[in-house]
Amino acid sequence: MEDAVRQLLISRGVSLALPTYSTHASGFSLLGIAERVPEFGEIRGEPVNVWHVQSDLFPVSMAEFERWVVDAPRGRHWLLSERKLPENFASLIPKESEIVVWGPNEMSVWLGEAILSGDLKVAPKELNQEEGDVDYGNVVTQNHVLSGVVEPIVDIESWLVQRGYDGALTYPVLLNCKLWEVEGEIVSPSGKSEGNLWMILEDPWISTVSIFEGFDNPSPPPSLRILDPPSSRWKGAQEMMSVLPTILDIRRQGETDDEEGSVRSIMLEWWRLDTASAKMRQSNIGLPAWVVKVAGRDDAILHGMNGRTLPIV
Repeated sequence: MEDAVRQLLISRGVSLALPTYSTHASGFSLLGIAERVPEFGEIRGEPVNVWHVQSDLFPVSMAEFERWVVDAPRGRHWLLSERKLPENFASLIPKESEIVVWGPNEMSVWLGEAILSGDLKVAPKELNQEEGDVDYGNVVTQNHVLSGVVEPIVDIESWLVQRGYDGALTYPVLLNCKLWEVEGEIVSPSGKSEGNLWMILEDPWISTVSIFEGFDNPSPPPSLRILDPPSSRWKGAQEMMSVLPTILDIRRQGETDDEEGSVRSIMLEWWRLDTASAKMRQSNIGLPAWVVKVAGRDDAILHGMNGRTLPIV
């Protein structure tokens, strides 16, 4: 997640210079030195050392935090930690130092708000698959990069509080899903046809296929870890084609002419997808999620669209 932190700092106008010293504090990475950061106000003063602590299974211990305080130079510091910090860490901070500390909760909110606002904009992250369009009859496979990211419905902070996990360590990830673009016709019993274009979302994490309404606020995918489901959960092209009628077939009010030439409504009739002529194009799409680490429990994935927890596979 360090890359995402650096990108977000840049988007906020925080320019980092290389440090003139080195540190050996275990787990504490010095990202650079900033002339100023918003968390210290607009008044210019001493430069700010910006630190980052990567995610880990265990929280930061008092001994680790004390070691960092001893090794770090006196002055201004902004510590961004993905690991939970000890409750009494403030008692170890020297009076002559000015230190702002953000734990995993502040980090999650910061990154989540940046994703929603579009401040975190970087180049799409490629998946480990070959690029290029491949034509398989009536199925075209598009180059395998994320075509976009859907905004979360779940509020991570509220979800944690409701379940008593407000002390849990969380970090945002993306769930790799597929977006199928379907071009085809629906045909009435009398043979009338109507062309259309549909976007179908395949979510293998919860085994659902549904019509996709589009992105609320289109923006380039953020630089987050992308999780892949087991390959056995993906639907192949033929299986998708067989599922489409259950989603796209619709019932409409039929019409007929009476003896006087006027039109009157009759019973509902099915307009069905002509699968023989339908063509599909697939791309990858990211759904929001968080990895949740709770002491004494196995790590889990919180699905950002429905609040379901899933095992890490």
